[in-house]
Amino acid sequence: MINIKIFRNILAVLVIGLAISCTSNVEEKTLDKQTVLEALGELDQALIDRDSATLTSITAPNLTYGHSSGNIQNKQEFIDDVMNGPFRFVSITNEDQSVTLSGNTGIVRHILSADATNAGNPAQVRIGIIMVFQQNANNEVVLLARQAYKL
Repeated sequence: MINIKIFRNILAVLVIGLAISCTSNVEEKTLDKQTVLEALGELDQALIDRDSATLTSITAPNLTYGHSSGNIQNKQEFIDDVMNGPFRFVSITNEDQSVTLSGNTGIVRHILSADATNAGNPAQVRIGIIMVFQQNANNEVVLLARQAYKL
């Protein structure tokens, strides 16, 4: 008959081993500047394409999206506005870009220049932007916050 202390120790070792085995199968990616810039590029293209699925996947559930007008939108409001609003991006260029990393967070600053239409009329935009991207538990990089400001 097995001693209860020995049985508990064997069980504890098995549980710890199983936990280590399960977590070691999940490859943890370190957030880097290139990954953040790729997420930004994906977001910019989704804005141009009015791609609802990509906008949904590239933004955090608790997104806060600030416009240079002072208007602040949550995720649903932001996506609805891109999909149904009168403003439409034709092209986006990001200038004077910097990326700062802190753990699983990437902060992007740049000047956004864009050709667009507003209610069908040609429009040009040149604004400052700060964006906060975050790497979530699934190693996906999503937009957590964005604030635009007038230059």
